[in-house]
Amino acid sequence: MNLSDLHIEVRMAKSAPIVAGLCADLQIASIIDRFVEWDPHRTKVSPGIRIVALIVNFLVQRKPLYKIERFYANMDCEWLFGQGFLADELNDDRLAAALDKLADADPWRIYHEIALGTPEAQFDTFDRLLHFDTTSISVQGSYEDSELEDSPLKIVRGYSKDLRADLKQFMYGLGSIGGIPLFADVMNGNTSDKPWYSDLTGRIDRLLSPEAWNSIVVVADSAFVTEENLQTYEKRSFISRLPDTYNLCKQLKDRAFQQEEQFVDLGVLGSARKNSATYRIQSFKEELYERAYRFVVVQTSHLDERKAKRLMKQIADEAEQLTKEIEKQQAIEFHCEPDATVALTQFLHDHKAKFHQINGHVQSEKVVKRRRGRPSKNNTYGQLVEKDIWRICIQFNQDDETIARTKQREGTFVLISNVDKSNKSDEKLVTDYKSQIQVENLFRAVKHPFLMYGIFLKNPKRVQAMAYVFLFALLVYAILQQRIRRGLDTESQPLILNGVKILSPTGWTILEEFENVTHIIVRLPDGQTHHRLDGITEGAIRILRWLQLQRKSLLTAAGLQEPTG
Repeated sequence: MNLSDLHIEVRMAKSAPIVAGLCADLQIASIIDRFVEWDPHRTKVSPGIRIVALIVNFLVQRKPLYKIERFYANMDCEWLFGQGFLADELNDDRLAAALDKLADADPWRIYHEIALGTPEAQFDTFDRLLHFDTTSISVQGSYEDSELEDSPLKIVRGYSKDLRADLKQFMYGLGSIGGIPLFADVMNGNTSDKPWYSDLTGRIDRLLSPEAWNSIVVVADSAFVTEENLQTYEKRSFISRLPDTYNLCKQLKDRAFQQEEQFVDLGVLGSARKNSATYRIQSFKEELYERAYRFVVVQTSHLDERKAKRLMKQIADEAEQLTKEIEKQQAIEFHCEPDATVALTQFLHDHKAKFHQINGHVQSEKVVKRRRGRPSKNNTYGQLVEKDIWRICIQFNQDDETIARTKQREGTFVLISNVDKSNKSDEKLVTDYKSQIQVENLFRAVKHPFLMYGIFLKNPKRVQAMAYVFLFALLVYAILQQRIRRGLDTESQPLILNGVKILSPTGWTILEEFENVTHIIVRLPDGQTHHRLDGITEGAIRILRWLQLQRKSLLTAAGLQEPTG
């Protein structure tokens, strides 16, 4: 064959084929198309495919809508998304129309149709812990239309978990099982966590069978503990944290420290690392809202970072205030020792420091004073006399014992649960609650600058739809991450990505391994076309094997499968 008869193209690929292949396996486009209103006879590319194109862009190289067409201009879109698909199908108007259709078609239901249809949604394969949590997503702009009564999403100011009270926001709520966000919610910016738990639980009731619910233990933070939520979970299992604002919380901590000998040392929980925290616990049975619950007082050797900063600030503020008060008091002169002694006693009485020990004494001092009256012209020095005065001297030092005791108390929290002790030990309650970090890691992923560095939309309806597309992308990301970690667990060799040994790779680290992959297209004179992915590393090959993608053309292009005749 004459090489001049071959037509060779080199296109950009990165991780786009892998993300698109995983989306195809999860049937994201077909599920969306089943719910949205569209006419296949009049529309060349379905709304579901356009949404998948957004997901791929978000996870590969996030761009605003008006730049996505340019992102796909150097890719073989037909190979990624299907025959007849061209990059100009992804201009901002058509993408915006797809978002509108998604918003009109109950995106919450669509999300759960996708998530609960994945292989990862088989509840018997997990530890049956459902982690609930919420977070806020800050946005730029006024979004005045979103404050109207009929707005599908109210983008308003509320309690900001990003500490951006100056910005408007919307809220995300997630329910994670095994690190996969099987349940998700997009909420108004001023939504309170406390009623959200009962509200989401009621909607999940319509998605899960009673048998599935009975196999689940919900794990949630302290906002979960309200009378209404506890009543909702009277016949469902949960583990949560008793809020510090409850008197019962303080009482249980006091009782635990009064009987120090009853603490049970657990040591380090999980894999031991340098400076790992150690734990000790005491358990109690008490009533709350006229119902009996298990309570576990947990003391950790490591203070939560926010609590540690707050404590250090309190100590520093108290020292600064004491310094100012002492300087003012020590500047006062007393004409007799008894007056100074009374003043010292009063000062020590009025200034009861929490983190410092204050002590003082009275000392005399000789000073030279000028006599009263007008000095004579010839006897200036005769007007000077030596006098005794008294001053208060006050010192303070950090009370290390009190600070250590406070750190001990601050590093103590109380768990509440209705799970029977025969099903979960006290130690298991603690380890299950600590695994709440799974859902927190999902929030870190969805807020990663690669994915969500800005909301480039002004229409609240489209913002709501886009928020769900971010959740679709998060679901794909989490499944990719979990499959690779599970595959890595089955092999003894570590995964080497970018020259570094990785034991527990994140989704972003995995996707970055395909950053330099290019797509080579060879078109033969007889009409045949061959695809090859160039730049596939050994680590990328292992990733593709663990993902177990069904798309044969992708596996052939990566060299994992022999081309069929």
